[in-house]
Amino acid sequence: MEQSAKVSSQGVVGRYFGSDPLERLHRQRSSSFILGLWSKVTKPLEQLRLKFIAFLEELSRGSLFATIVRHMACPEGWQLGGLARAGLAFIAGLTVGLLLLGALTIKKALAFALVVALFLFWRNSTVTILRIWRQSVPAQVADFFVPAQVASPSPDSQKDYPEESSSHESRRDRYDVVAPPLEGLSAYTMYGLLLLFGALIGFLWVRMNSPYVLALPFILLIVQLLFFRPLLGLWALALYGPFDWFLRQYVDRFGLPNWWDEALLLLMASAIGAHWLSQRDFRWKIHPTFYALTAFIAVMLFIFLIDYTYPRIHVPIDGLRVIVQHMLWFYLAVQLLRHSKDSLNLLVGFTLATTIIALYGVYQYITGAPMPSTWVDQAEVGIRTRAYSIIGSPNVLGSLLVLSTPLALALAYRGTPTQRLFYLGCAAIMGLCMVVTFSRGAWLGLALAIVLFGAIYDRRLIAGLLIGAILLPIALPSVADRVSYLLSPDYFSKSAQGGRIDRWNMALEKVQEKPLTGIGLGQFGGAAADHNKDFLSHPTLYTDNYYLKTAAETGLIGFFSFIFLMIAVMRMAFGVAAHAPPHLKALATGVACGLTGVVFHNAVENVFEVPMMVVLFWLFTAIAWKFRGGESPMDVRMDHR
Repeated sequence: MEQSAKVSSQGVVGRYFGSDPLERLHRQRSSSFILGLWSKVTKPLEQLRLKFIAFLEELSRGSLFATIVRHMACPEGWQLGGLARAGLAFIAGLTVGLLLLGALTIKKALAFALVVALFLFWRNSTVTILRIWRQSVPAQVADFFVPAQVASPSPDSQKDYPEESSSHESRRDRYDVVAPPLEGLSAYTMYGLLLLFGALIGFLWVRMNSPYVLALPFILLIVQLLFFRPLLGLWALALYGPFDWFLRQYVDRFGLPNWWDEALLLLMASAIGAHWLSQRDFRWKIHPTFYALTAFIAVMLFIFLIDYTYPRIHVPIDGLRVIVQHMLWFYLAVQLLRHSKDSLNLLVGFTLATTIIALYGVYQYITGAPMPSTWVDQAEVGIRTRAYSIIGSPNVLGSLLVLSTPLALALAYRGTPTQRLFYLGCAAIMGLCMVVTFSRGAWLGLALAIVLFGAIYDRRLIAGLLIGAILLPIALPSVADRVSYLLSPDYFSKSAQGGRIDRWNMALEKVQEKPLTGIGLGQFGGAAADHNKDFLSHPTLYTDNYYLKTAAETGLIGFFSFIFLMIAVMRMAFGVAAHAPPHLKALATGVACGLTGVVFHNAVENVFEVPMMVVLFWLFTAIAWKFRGGESPMDVRMDHR
């Protein structure tokens, strides 16, 4: 086995996927005509930006508004005393508003008095939010989940990879970060505005007769934090599944569950634009997958523009949006991720959240949670239920576990013995949940991911996978039934008559009709076609193969563009895994294997029809690059020297 792995790594394919993406990026940047042309075209824009920043700096000297903005722009440095005084001003305004409207009850007055007493107790405190967090129990618990060997590389690694020990991050992590103070007129102005805002909230509370009005200050605070610290927005992506489930279960107002990710995308893009227009040292970061992804989006736009067969214009628009919209998160994530520690924290949070999701899925199977009868063929026996957790679909849950299980295994290779045992337990829970999803495509995707992980990092995993594959059907006969039915003549017969094989044949027929450009975006299968089925002359369907769906709608041009894009992602990820510093190698390998498992799963499932999976896939693609380390040629200061 070791000899086979060595030979394969030295072959053409091994050298292709194992080449250093950092060196490749160097060559592309130095020889790219497009980048050179872009630099010349944007040179006047960059000069204009610097002049605009100089104008803002001159305008802000002594400016009351600028003083308040600079204070708000450093949330980790807010002092508890300042927050207490701000809270007193807001509560005073809220009380006045309710008094003027005659709506201040004894119950509300007592609650306000308790809050006021708490604020008065804190009003002279100089401790900052960052210090409070670092000394809190939740922070200490969070530190347990982050292996110190990964978060704090050795001095030798810092010497070779200075990005990991930048002075900027050292300043950010210190306890003594203090926001620019609000004093004199700026303080009185700020507290006066908060008093008026409190009165407005009181007025809206009474007039609208809804307690949801009280959530408005918290919403505005969250928007402010996201605008000044847009990296926080990536946490909503890493926790996409739980966050989306929570909104659909408990905050189903104003259609928020249907557009929150679009709103967050616009907010993050606006924040990056504002930082570019206000910070002299702003750096655009580039990524090896930029070229492939941008080329693929350009191809999709080309196919959209040349299409004239659509019944309504919103049909191809929906088809284009479903493909491209969630890919845009990749560009923002690349700009927002500063270094490997940010990526590590996001991966740890994602792993913990997915472990809880998997644990609930196992609980569902044990308790026999109800499921639709269509999830299991009537000819199959022994499967009483399939785990779907809060995701709602066993196949999508399986795809999520394909992405997360290699990460949990990677985390089990670093840290203290307790941390390693904990993450090994997380991987075991995910593996058990994967089994009870009974998603055969996800099983194959995870098996491929683990084999690749074992071949690159620890070959003992391959032996463990083989042992598990032998013992599992004995311990759980329904697994053997599920696999044996897949190989039976009955399955192929039924699949060819309205099943997966039949849908694949239909997709191939559409490719034969229009082999180059397909029948049009949003006009064959998936979410877009199903949403617009009333405008289409033929029935819509889900192909259970995202590649064939792409080929049917965009032809061979779109199909091969998507194939090349997936190859580019895997080449970047495995190249990073091969050349990552030692303390990051396991994580880089886990990310690469998880991405590859999802790419494979797309061949038997519509993985990229699920917004959560598309967002996570491109977030992980952006994260993988941060594990390469090295100097910062990927962080381009646009000074056009």
